[in-house]
Formats: sequence, C-alpha cells, structure tokens
Amino acid sequence: MTYINLRNSGFLEFSHKLPRNMSTVVYSKSIWNENPIFYFIFKRAYFVMITPLYSLAHYCVLRRSPKNFESLKWFLYFHVFCTTIEWFCAWFLIDIYDFEPSIVLRIDGVLRYFVDSVLLFRVFSVVEDVSSISALFLFCNRLIIIVNMARRQKSVLRQFSELLLYSFAFVFCLWSLPFTLSAVPENQQLAKKIIIETFQTEQYYPDCPMEPNAVVVSSPVTESENFAAEIEIASWVVIGLAIIVSAKISYSFLERRTKNNMSEVTKKMNKKFSQRTVFQALIYVTFAAVPYTILYLSILFRIRIYELAYLIDFFSENHPTACIVSIFLFYDPYQQFLLKILKFRFAKKNASKLSSEFSGQDRTTITKI
Repeated sequence: MTYINLRNSGFLEFSHKLPRNMSTVVYSKSIWNENPIFYFIFKRAYFVMITPLYSLAHYCVLRRSPKNFESLKWFLYFHVFCTTIEWFCAWFLIDIYDFEPSIVLRIDGVLRYFVDSVLLFRVFSVVEDVSSISALFLFCNRLIIIVNMARRQKSVLRQFSELLLYSFAFVFCLWSLPFTLSAVPENQQLAKKIIIETFQTEQYYPDCPMEPNAVVVSSPVTESENFAAEIEIASWVVIGLAIIVSAKISYSFLERRTKNNMSEVTKKMNKKFSQRTVFQALIYVTFAAVPYTILYLSILFRIRIYELAYLIDFFSENHPTACIVSIFLFYDPYQQFLLKILKFRFAKKNASKLSSEFSGQDRTTITKI
C-alpha cells in the first residue's frame, strides 16, 4: 500500500510499507515556485498603495462629472464600481494564482478560509465577465456619442439600434461563461486523484492539488481540457478584435461625417475624443485579452515557461487598475482634479519644508544674538 503526501516544499514523498529504515523518495517535477514570498509581499504592498485611487475615481465620477456628460456619467460609474469589485476580488478577497500551463489554480484570498474554493473560482469568473460587460457598455456609449456628434436628433429606430447594441455587448461578454462554469469538475477529489496518478509522467501539474484551496478548472481528460482552452481563447480574441475594429470604424465614420460640416476646433476636439477611445480599447486589450489569451494558449499547446505565471497574474489582476487610470487619462475633468490634488500636496510639502528651514535659521540667529 502506498501513501502519497503532496507538499509545497517542492517534492513528492512516497512512503511504502517496507522494512524499517527503508524508504523511497521521488522528487517533484513541478516547474513552479509555488510560494513566491517576495512576489506575494510585493502584491500586497502594491494593493495598499493603489487602492486609494479607486476611492478617488468614485468621487470624481459622482461629484466632478460635468453636466454635459449626461448618460456617460452613469456608464462611467457602473464601470468604476465593477472594476473596484474586481480589484478587491483579484488582489484580496479571492486572489487566484495560476500555474501555467496547468489546469490547477490556487485560491490565496482571505475568503478561502470561509467559502469553498470552487465557489470562489466561479464567483470570480462571473465578476470578471460583469466587469468586461461594464467596459464594453462604456465603450458602446462612447461610440454612440461619437456617432451622435454629427446628428443630435434621435429617432425611434436609432434608439432601438442603441438598445440592440447594448444587448449584443451583454451577450458578447457572457457567451463563454456557461462553458467556463460547467467545465469545472463537480467531483474535485476525483479530478485531483487523476492528476496525481499521472504525475510521474506529466510535468504540468504543481505539488499542491490536494490542498483545499486548489481548484481543478477543467477535466483532466485532454479533450475536455483542450475544449475549455479553445473556448476561452476564442472569447478573448473575439472581444479584443471587436473592440479595436469597432473603435477604428467609428473614428473613420466620424471623420467622414464631420469633414465639411464643422469648424477646425470642433474637428480637433472630435479627433481627440476618438483617438482616446481607440487608446482606451488598446489598454483593455493589453491588460485583459492578451494575458488570458496567453494563459489558455499555454494550456492548449503545453508551453512550459513558469515565469508566465508572474506575468499573466500581474497583468490580468491589474486590468481594473488600468481601467481606472485610463479614466483619469482620457477624461479632462477628472484629470484636472487629480493634477490639482497633486499640485496642492506638492505645494504644501514645499511650504512645510521652507517653513522648517526658516524656523531653523531664526533659531540660529537668536542663538548668535
């Protein structure tokens, strides 16, 4: 009879019922550093430093949005709210750590002590997709604003078309979610046992599958694993390409419509707005579509580069931060308010420094007198 003990220290130990002082030790083939302490410390410190930016974004959208933003304000706030939830889930509450190209991941967030890890993975998948919906809704709203710049009157047909656009964006983001949720094996213990049994010939699984916070995200059977990866790749690639192409089309459309009907100042303003829309789309693709596409490509083609774990983990979890930063970059009222705060703090710091220098000089003068 064989007892299998999986440890995070980097090896598998097989203890056989043999005569005393006889044992067999087989070292693990895991290619990952499964407990990168310095990386985790950096993540927590980074989380603490960046979190105030989210509070500032909430305040700016609610209190500093101009009246001419109209519906854009509420689409912005919905996006900020969703990205804030995703941020807290990604870095603190759930905190998924992937082992590319393995189908095993680990839940490192604080909720793992109170909630089942499989449920947390499913919740995080839903949170990610809802955040993507908010980004796509905001993007659609910006496209509609671009189209309506040349024609302010909204017919019933145009309003119906806008509703269809939002409905399409909703379905577009959620079409792969049922596949993701259904691909997770219900019997996690059986899936983990299959992984352990193939561990001696398979090098793509970490040492921690039997831990309670480890989750097998798809069946260890190769066909099922490949199908789940293909679905996710198709989803992220299609979303990324659709965002970039639609941004380019809307920009070309606006350029043609306003070529002879507006002043140079208005044309420059519209061009700036359109270019920011395209740039915002590129940021979304860079921090969301690209990392997850690389992740599932590594699973599909068995690409063994363990450093990808850090790259994908950091980029994907910083997707909400990239969205928040883009709000301050692309919307002038929020950007001006942020610069005003920074200038005030810088001026206050200089004033305190100068006052301390002058007080020091005064004390020196008094001493000399």
